[in-house]
Order: sequence, then C-alpha cells, then structure tokens
Amino acid sequence: MTTLSRRRLLGTASAGLALMGSGLPLRAQIMSFDDSPITATIAGYSSRGMVSILGEAQAAVVREAFPGSNVVYEPGNPAGSFVAVVNGEREFALESTIEVLMAARGEEPFPESFEGRFWMVTMLSPDLTLAHVYGRKEFIEENGITNLTEIRDRRIPVRLGINQPGNLWARAHVHAILEAHGMTTDDIVSWGGTLIEQNTGSTMDLMRQQRADIEITGGFVPVGTMIELNSTHPLAFVPMTQEQAAAAAKIMSVNVGAIPAGSYEWQTEELHTPASSHIVIAGPAATDEQVWKLCKALDTRLDTYHSMHPALTGVTRQNIVPNIPGVPLHPAAEAYFASRTL
Repeated sequence: MTTLSRRRLLGTASAGLALMGSGLPLRAQIMSFDDSPITATIAGYSSRGMVSILGEAQAAVVREAFPGSNVVYEPGNPAGSFVAVVNGEREFALESTIEVLMAARGEEPFPESFEGRFWMVTMLSPDLTLAHVYGRKEFIEENGITNLTEIRDRRIPVRLGINQPGNLWARAHVHAILEAHGMTTDDIVSWGGTLIEQNTGSTMDLMRQQRADIEITGGFVPVGTMIELNSTHPLAFVPMTQEQAAAAAKIMSVNVGAIPAGSYEWQTEELHTPASSHIVIAGPAATDEQVWKLCKALDTRLDTYHSMHPALTGVTRQNIVPNIPGVPLHPAAEAYFASRTL
C-alpha cells in the first residue's frame, strides 16, 4: 500500500470514529438521526461575489429542513478556510475543485498535502462556475482584439484584472488561460501592461473609470454585476477557441463548459470556457450527524436552493454527489447518498 493510499484509508477511518465508537453499524446509527437542529459553521470565500450565494444557500436549506438549526456561512478566503477545517477549527468549508486538488497535492499556498485530512460532503455547483474573459467594448474594438493571442502577438499594454492573491480559483484560471494562449502575467508586464490585483467588484469600478481594460474572472451565468456594468459601460467578451479552452481546463484538471449564446444581450455566439465546481468539505470537527443533515437538507430542499440563483436549476439530485478522483467522500455522506431512492 502506498503512503498516500494509507493516509486516505486512515483518514476515512477517523471520519467514522463516532459511529464505530457507538458500537452500532453505520447504517443503523444514521437511521437513528432525527429532525433535531444542528449548529455548524461553513467557512468560505469573501462576503461579496457569487460564490457566497452557495454557502448561504447550503446554510439556508439546513435551517429550513431542520428548524432551529444555527448553521452559518462565514466569509473568509479559501486557503484560510481550508486550513481551519483541516485543523478542526471549523466543521465545514466551501471550496472549489481548484483548492481541493491543490490541497490534496500540497501545492502552494498550502504548507503540505492535506490528503486524508478532509472529506467531501455536497456538490453545490457541478460545472456551473464558468470562466469569463471580458472587458470594455471600447478598448477591445479599438485594439481589434478577437482572441487573447492578439494581445501577445502585438504586445498590447492591457490593464488586466487578475483578482486578489488569496483568490486561488481566480489566480489558477488567470495563469492557465494565459498559458493556453502562450503567455504569462510577467510577459504582460514586460511590454507595459498592468496587473490589477483587486476583486471583481473593484475591477469593475475601475472599468467604469476607464482604468481597467480586461478581466479574467468567473461566475454563474448570467453574472448580474456584468449585466449591471454593461448597462452604463458596454462590455465585450474575448472568446477562446475550443482547443484553447480545453488546454486551460487540462492545466487545472477541470472540465470544458460553454456560455450559451444569448446569455448576455451583447453575446451572440456560444463561448467555450473552463468549467469548475464548488464543494462543501468536512474536517475532523464535523460529526456524522452534521454531515448527514447537510446532505439531506440539500437533497430534499432543492426547490429552495434553486431559488437562490437561476443557474442553480442545473443542480439535481443526481449531481449533488461530489466525485473527484482520489478525494474521498465522507462516510456519512456516502451512507446518506447510498440510502436514497432516486
């Protein structure tokens, strides 16, 4: 048995200690869970942005399914939230597939591999978080930009929004998308461009002031803040070819998706783009009952969940089960999903 496999086995075993300690089989213990409320914290991203909708929605369905529950979404940053869960300081965290894979591999900014120290619980946005490469229509048309390779070939000094250093999802997408177009952020700076290290809301404010040109960001379709910005400051997309989108997705180990034509009033063609997901993970502080109830609440309250954003109608009973190769599902989550009748 490899070291990584041994760690995974030991981690899965420790996640079920509460059940084993009771002397009851897992299924029998779970069947004893009632509708009593639970208290838990879901650590997450910032309070702004579309990802916060997911954390708030997961907490909301638990409170609805188990009245009296005190389950809250706690804004933060993905790396810090991950560490808090692994260290037992919080029960749950909201993370994207990007952070899950980075943490499992021990890639920066994580100090070591967290494999075997966390488990997946629910899938909140299966391939619904789509990368958007967009900018001020005036700048894009004046420079004749129809693909990011033209910025590279003509060394256009673009003022590019790349989000904050702590936004691992955004930074991974920036680097992967640029690499798929044969350039880096250092290249952009070398020919006179500027990197804007602010969140999407702040970058949009700079676009209003004509102080930012293009941003690489993401969200659920449609992104309301983009629609709002376009109403006063016209926007345009910078499309990727299917091959470029696939190359970027491969770098990040995510899938290729599409923004359907007409999703935005200024967009007439389908746009190929990387697609990723967001997942609730559990650490050693999470009990089997808490995990089971998060799963049941999402599974049985999808109507409420869908009402949080139009894109969330793509979340179904079939695709709320997380599936990332090499990353284990929490035993209580696995037991809950196995017990369902679809």
